[in-house]
Amino acid sequence: MRRLYENSVIRQEKSTMILDVSKGFVSQETAFPFEAVVELPPQDVCGETVSFDPVALSGKYTVYEDAVILEGELKTVAHGACSVCMEPASAPIEVAFSERFRKDANEEEDECFLYEGKKLPLDHMVLTLTLLNTPMRFDCGTGCTAAVELKPWNEAEKVWAEDGDEPQDTYRPFEGLKDLLDQEPREQ
Repeated sequence: MRRLYENSVIRQEKSTMILDVSKGFVSQETAFPFEAVVELPPQDVCGETVSFDPVALSGKYTVYEDAVILEGELKTVAHGACSVCMEPASAPIEVAFSERFRKDANEEEDECFLYEGKKLPLDHMVLTLTLLNTPMRFDCGTGCTAAVELKPWNEAEKVWAEDGDEPQDTYRPFEGLKDLLDQEPREQ
């Protein structure tokens, strides 16, 4: 698959989205626009399978010596099950990003992504940004029948104690530690 977007050539090779930044090496410190679409496979998020619409990226890249700065916006829609009624639910994901790619990057320790030659692999960055912004739980909306049924139960008389409501005979195993920490240090 080969597409030409203004100044950037984007190719998809072996399910890896590659952004060609060779023009940035010719004119360093010049911003070049780019657009890309990345397909993500379904992901396991907290034991639930979450799928994503194709992820759209747009923005600009700038080359500074051996570092490439990618700035722009990521947009997609995440699909999962409603945490209340288990019906299909969706959540839009829109993220403004500014990411650094380096040739000598250690992706496990550094806060930047690795690239080789004059091409940036976008898959790892897109997956990272998308998962970090995916909601922990999905809600199918205000018309969720299960949520309407559970609302009175959730608003019923409280079953927990608030500050000052606790009986005096409550056992607190670590209360003695607080007393020790509050004591003034002894001179020896």
